Amino acid sequence: MKQSAFVFPITLFALLLIAGFSIAAFSLLQTHVNFLNQPTSSSSREIRVGKLSENSKVGAENIWQGIERKELILDGLYNLNHLVETTALGGRQINADQLLIFERVLEGCDINTALIPDIASYLLQVKTPDRKISILDILSSLKISTDEVPKLLSCIRIASPLSKINFSFASAEMISSVLKISKDQSEILKRLIVSAEINKKSEIIAYFGSESDNLNLEKNLKQVIVRGTHEHAAVYWMEKNETFAFFDQSIDKDGAWKLNWNIVLWVPEIIK
Repeated sequence: MKQSAFVFPITLFALLLIAGFSIAAFSLLQTHVNFLNQPTSSSSREIRVGKLSENSKVGAENIWQGIERKELILDGLYNLNHLVETTALGGRQINADQLLIFERVLEGCDINTALIPDIASYLLQVKTPDRKISILDILSSLKISTDEVPKLLSCIRIASPLSKINFSFASAEMISSVLKISKDQSEILKRLIVSAEINKKSEIIAYFGSESDNLNLEKNLKQVIVRGTHEHAAVYWMEKNETFAFFDQSIDKDGAWKLNWNIVLWVPEIIK
């Protein structure tokens, strides 16, 4: 439901790297290691990882006792794929309107905007990232401290360019940054979306009416949707309050959840 999506702490996504992953583990992430593709000491471990993967699809149930399975909706975060666009000749360029929005988003998340050139440079050097490119690939290319990681992970994501910011799952701070409105205004707007009094972008424009600059408001809303369903989520697993696996997933054109990327730090003995 929309209500639960708002109250679910998006910072949990960030905390899993602080509370669950040690600094050494994050160094592992920075080298883009996908644990499922590493050589293993026995086929039994590969089988256990496979079983974990099967039960990590969005909507599946936890069949093991002693470990926790959590799901996290990511649609409310800023999609970095909106910052760049592909030209008619196949080149890559920065979208000027989105650059302004992205700067406000980082400021709203208390992130140093000096990171923008490096993030943009990474995105400009690759074709439109597919589902195998993770946010960790981008973070590993930045010169940032581990203290900055939680704020970035609770603010931005990488997904298909078609995956817009869903205000039904966005924080008031994110709404404020995207639309360039006050925090008080965004809190009211968020409540209206949660209560289903506002269900689409045209209703947001109508809500602000003559008080707004409709041209800029429409620009700011270009990569926004208002919808009660989500299409980008993560499943992560915890053992004794430590996160040991994370599976980023999105819905494909056929409506099925597909794995984008994952990391498995270890497999608990209970998984056999």
